[in-house]
Amino acid sequence: MRTVTLATQKGGSGKSTLAACLAVAAHGDGLRTAVLDSDPQGSLDKWANRRDAEAPHVEKCEPHELDAKIKALRKLGFGLCLIDTAGVQNTAVVPAIQVADLCLVPVKPTLTDLEAAVPTAKQLRDRKKQFAFVMSQCFGNANRLNDVAAALLKHGEVAPANVFQRVDYPDALTGGLGVTEYNPSGAAAKEVRLLWAWLRRVIGEQE
Repeated sequence: MRTVTLATQKGGSGKSTLAACLAVAAHGDGLRTAVLDSDPQGSLDKWANRRDAEAPHVEKCEPHELDAKIKALRKLGFGLCLIDTAGVQNTAVVPAIQVADLCLVPVKPTLTDLEAAVPTAKQLRDRKKQFAFVMSQCFGNANRLNDVAAALLKHGEVAPANVFQRVDYPDALTGGLGVTEYNPSGAAAKEVRLLWAWLRRVIGEQE
């Protein structure tokens, strides 16, 4: 089982949305997937309660429980575990980073988000963790996004699939769905499938 943690020091970056949509995409791709919600806000736990489908598996988890929960999921035969974390800089995020095979750092294309991403990247490098930035809630033209990507590349890898501001994301989560379920032919679903295809390749190379 591979464990992927979504972590950043800034709230509102889209971690929970990405975790939910990636989990649904992974499950739809045939990978038995679990989500551990270690964010005190419990956004993913609430999302799961709105779902009719039982998969992907979602459960609340305190940071100190992560190691035991992951071992249990591995014994149950899960292939992927996604961990959502609080968007703050505190010691509660450290256990989620420690258990991760890969960390995803969502970053909105704004100066404040770029500035917040740098210390997150440093923390991950100091812990010798593989990580990649994911440009999230994107807006603006290609030149703007290319400039942001170039700035991020100075600090780490950038996922080759951007996630844009689209109404399908909040609408899907409101209905307890991922965007690939809510509007399979929409632009948001295509973005998530591209991001998942890249992520599956990356975690597959770790095996």
